Amino acid sequence: MKLLSIGLAGTTDDIRARLQQDCRSFATDGFRIAVDEISKGTYTFLGCNLTEGELSFYNYERIKSTLKNYVAKILADIVVLREEKRLVRKIIDTSYYYFSESERDTLFDSTLQILNSNNPLMPDFNFTARHTHIQTKIQEYLETNHELVLEGFIQFRLKSYREQLRLLVDKVVDEFVLELEYKEFIRVLRYFVDVQEPRIDEVHIVLSGENTFKLLDKQGKPVKNQHVDNILMQNADEINYEDLLVSALISLAPHHIIIHNKTSINTQELAGTIESVFEDRVALCDSGCAFCNTDIISPILPR
Repeated sequence: MKLLSIGLAGTTDDIRARLQQDCRSFATDGFRIAVDEISKGTYTFLGCNLTEGELSFYNYERIKSTLKNYVAKILADIVVLREEKRLVRKIIDTSYYYFSESERDTLFDSTLQILNSNNPLMPDFNFTARHTHIQTKIQEYLETNHELVLEGFIQFRLKSYREQLRLLVDKVVDEFVLELEYKEFIRVLRYFVDVQEPRIDEVHIVLSGENTFKLLDKQGKPVKNQHVDNILMQNADEINYEDLLVSALISLAPHHIIIHNKTSINTQELAGTIESVFEDRVALCDSGCAFCNTDIISPILPR
């Protein structure tokens, strides 16, 4: 007696082996369930058939329920561990075809990395949540159906799951584009630094976590910068504190930049930008020197 059948595209050896292993658990109650294999077009159907054992209505319902749970677990594993990659690749190649092949590969790898981690972009879409959702959907379907074609099930019964995958890819693309824009921004700033004539040999930057910074020369005196003064006079209510500092440094184009207090949580990103723009001109101070403790502070500016 056929209990259920699942249709699969591609290799079925590992799935068949898992089904056979699970079906052996019924032998302790005197039942034997064999797994056969039939090809129909591009699909291979694995059928689970009861071949031995006294079958009452109670036994039939119990065996069928247990077997469907086994199958739901196996198929959920397949979707999350194998089919998910194909779905992500299809979303990227279809929706973001205008990126180069290498860029699409980067998007693919980044999406899989997030799916296989704690998923900070979509914490409610982690591995356990995805697997549980899919397994539950399969169990619900098998309650009223004895045959399941996995490819069709994914297409028509897992729409919310596929929409979540698409949403995640969209978020990965957004971050990727921001990263490209940031790299272009850094490239432009480097160009301005390269063509700018240095106006000072050495500048010390003392960063603070309260929207302040200090620009000091090697003697510890505040650096005068007409460019910064002009910006403050024209845009005092709108200027961004980080932008002002980078702009000041570019106008000065110093030979050497020493950054103090980089470890402050609110200043790490800014310090990283300065390092990216000025590269080997930048050195870091983490010793708590006299510059780090100076009381000379520039005006506090809004972010």
